[in-house]
Amino acid sequence: MYEIEVTNEQDCLELAEDRLRDIVQRTLAAEQVRSAVISVAVVDDATIWRLNRRHLQHDYPTDVLSFLLESDPETVPETGLRGAGRMIEGEVIVSAEMALQMAAQYHWQGADELCLYLVHGLLHLCGYDDLTPEEQIVMRHREREILQFWNLTPHYAEDTTTPLAVPPKVERAT
Repeated sequence: MYEIEVTNEQDCLELAEDRLRDIVQRTLAAEQVRSAVISVAVVDDATIWRLNRRHLQHDYPTDVLSFLLESDPETVPETGLRGAGRMIEGEVIVSAEMALQMAAQYHWQGADELCLYLVHGLLHLCGYDDLTPEEQIVMRHREREILQFWNLTPHYAEDTTTPLAVPPKVERAT
């Protein structure tokens, strides 16, 4: 049903590849994705910066990049789940360094922040987006629902009333 490949190309955050596969499996199942071939790469900031610059012309590191390589069908059943019935082939690249940095600000574990990034990237592959305030609300709601599988509650900059010290040019889960 789901073919999942995980590559760990960083050494700053200890990761359990089984947990990453579980995140992919449960997220896709929750979205009722019919079948998927997903590649997950956990990288450092230098690598994600280079990829962000090459593919999106953004000259800074980011938390997650996702690339939808194939999706069938383009139109999905009216279930409210944007991945429902789809066959998806895609790649999700997450920055372990960014996860550690942001986790410290949100007072949770780096692996939990990385989980958020992975779920976020997978939801992009399913058809969610966060380019408008309305769509961001929908996507964040879905992230919160899925992260409950692991008893995780994400924290976002807009959830607080005090400004966080976010490094310049850092996009969070976009």
